Amino acid sequence: MFKVKENQITYSAVPQDGASYTATMDRKYASFAKYYDFVMTPYWRAWLKQVIPWIEGSKVLEVSFGTGYLMTQYVQDFDTYGIDLNDEMIKLTARKLAQKGLSATISKGNVENLPFANETFDSVINTMAFTGYPNGTKALAEMKRVLKK
Repeated sequence: MFKVKENQITYSAVPQDGASYTATMDRKYASFAKYYDFVMTPYWRAWLKQVIPWIEGSKVLEVSFGTGYLMTQYVQDFDTYGIDLNDEMIKLTARKLAQKGLSATISKGNVENLPFANETFDSVINTMAFTGYPNGTKALAEMKRVLKK
């Protein structure tokens, strides 16, 4: 949607116990996974109109894809990969993709340690997920690392 220079980004202090923070956020997302689409769909519809035109290239990574709502809206046009830490969100996304006859490579993983080689993806999508990361600077660096230059 927009290009951001690294030196323009500020992020709150890293929690002392990143693992504990991640576990807490994981539990929170799991607890409202069933209701997430109901609450977020109005925001996502507006977001989609802004994001999809900015997706470049053919190989796309969606980081912290949640319930997969956004992914189901663009996946048919791209070679799509997704990574999320939350098991419930992964299950919901897999079910949603299957019900719609869509395909993407989705897996469990941590944004602060993405399991992809440098410069793998043409575009990286992240939607409203930074509050769930203990170290946003590290998460952003990882997303940048896997993005083609």
